[in-house]
Amino acid sequence: MKSSIIVFLVNAVFFFVVAFVYGTVTEWSEMVGFPALLLTGGMSGMIGVYLWLTDRRVGRQPQDNDDAEISDADADYGFFSPWSWWPIACAGAAAVAFYGIAMGWWIFPFGALLGIIALVGLAYEHDRGDFAH
Repeated sequence: MKSSIIVFLVNAVFFFVVAFVYGTVTEWSEMVGFPALLLTGGMSGMIGVYLWLTDRRVGRQPQDNDDAEISDADADYGFFSPWSWWPIACAGAAAVAFYGIAMGWWIFPFGALLGIIALVGLAYEHDRGDFAH
């Protein structure tokens, strides 16, 4: 994590310097690139500070240890159903909803309704039928 912190903080400094160089070269007449570079530097700095604070709280990570094994970084990611079709239904509902936003708002409620049905199905798939606990 230490290398990620360094990369993001160096990027933040770089973008701040480039923003002011860009502003000086364009004589502050072009006001799109300067704020965009400032915001990019700010976002990079926020990620770097977040990683630094997380590193202080969590301590030494396996990726910081040169002698660590790949299995040292294994974590429990939760339980997933490999046979479930509900994620595909969720993706289809999201596609219909976003299509409705892009092409016509009258389509959006159909996608939202399909999304609610798909999310309920995904949430309750282990509470009924052969897979009930």
